[in-house]
Parts: sequence; structure tokens; C-alpha cells
Amino acid sequence: MTKLHPLLLAAALLAPAMPVGLRADTPAEVEAATLDPEHLDAGWRDLFATLAGHGAVASTFTERRWFSVRKEPVVLRGELRHSPERGLSLRYTEPEEQLMIIDAQGILLRNAAGRSRALKSDPRAPQIDALLLPVLRFDLAALDRTFEIRGTRDGSRWRLDFTPRTPELARTLGQLAVSGEGATVRQLAFSRGPKQRVEVAIETTQTGASFSADEMKRFFR
Repeated sequence: MTKLHPLLLAAALLAPAMPVGLRADTPAEVEAATLDPEHLDAGWRDLFATLAGHGAVASTFTERRWFSVRKEPVVLRGELRHSPERGLSLRYTEPEEQLMIIDAQGILLRNAAGRSRALKSDPRAPQIDALLLPVLRFDLAALDRTFEIRGTRDGSRWRLDFTPRTPELARTLGQLAVSGEGATVRQLAFSRGPKQRVEVAIETTQTGASFSADEMKRFFR
């Protein structure tokens, strides 16, 4: 599980309204609208404000990774913790124990024995951690500087698609879509072409979570 970029990879985890390789949770016939922070309608503005106001979040998830060399996806399960101050922590429990921390310092992997190592990144490439943390915070103003954002709504169901504004970011990150219902995020999807994609299905979710000192030490840095 050392390949982070295809995930984040995240949700979002995370393009046109119906990009190749991504499954939409909203019907194709619902027209997508470009979301401009300065000209949002009340519905979108309220949704972003609600999602941004969730505070710390704890969730369980199932992640499916598709690669060109495999017919069936690789399935992983685990726990997600997001702290607005400390970043994102993904604890994979199946098929093996692994912790992935994404924060302002970069990306850190920690195995079941507690040994940690930082993932080295190409200094010439966009910093994925810095670019994707605003997605988790639903910081629309920050996102607008990096992505073109398009949204679809169908009743309480919604979907956000993020298109990188530069070719360099598009090559590194690919396409990102986030979908949900009401004030709950249900899925993050990431694609780097029709044969390489990741879908993260968010299951149980607790918003306004409070992490103990032990949890902060164990799951963040």
C-alpha cells in the first residue's frame, strides 16, 4: 500500500460531469453547473458551509482499487479520521494493518509494528497533500484556485467533480469526484485513466468527533 497518489486519493476523496472511469452517484441527466465561489446559489453555499462546519470526523470505509493488470479490484477496509488541525489519518485494517497520515508536513506511512517512514515526493511535482487537504475541509475559495469545480444535485443527492487547472496537476492527481446525500459524504472517487481508479465508500460517520490524546498520538503526528 505504498502507492498513495492513485488514492488521493482519494475521496474523495474526488473532470467533466461524467469523466471516463468514474461512476457517478447522481443521474447522468442532471446537468452539471460550474461552481464559482462568488456566484453560488443558496443551496450550494449552504452545503459547503455545512460540510466545512463538521469539524473533526471519524468514519469507516471500504476502498476499491482498479488497475490495468487486474480484472477484479483490490479491496481494502479501514478507518478514516480527519482533524482540521492535524490532517487526515487512514488506518487500513484489511487485508493488512497500515496507517497513512496526510498532513501539512507531507505523507507518512506507519506499519503495524509502529515503524514510520515518510514518502518522498518529486520536488518538481505538485504537493498532493497540500492540494487535497482543502478538499477534505470543503474550502471552496482554496479549491477554486487549483480546480475547476462542477456540481450536480438531484434532490438531497449531490456530486462535486474537480478538474485540475494545470496539466502538471492533471498528470499527477488525475480526476477527483466527491458525492453524498444531505450533509453526509458517501463516496470519494479518483481516476488516472479508464483502467486505474480508486473508489472509497464512506460507511459509518461521526461528525464533531473528539479524539483523545492517545488517539492523536496513535493516528496523527
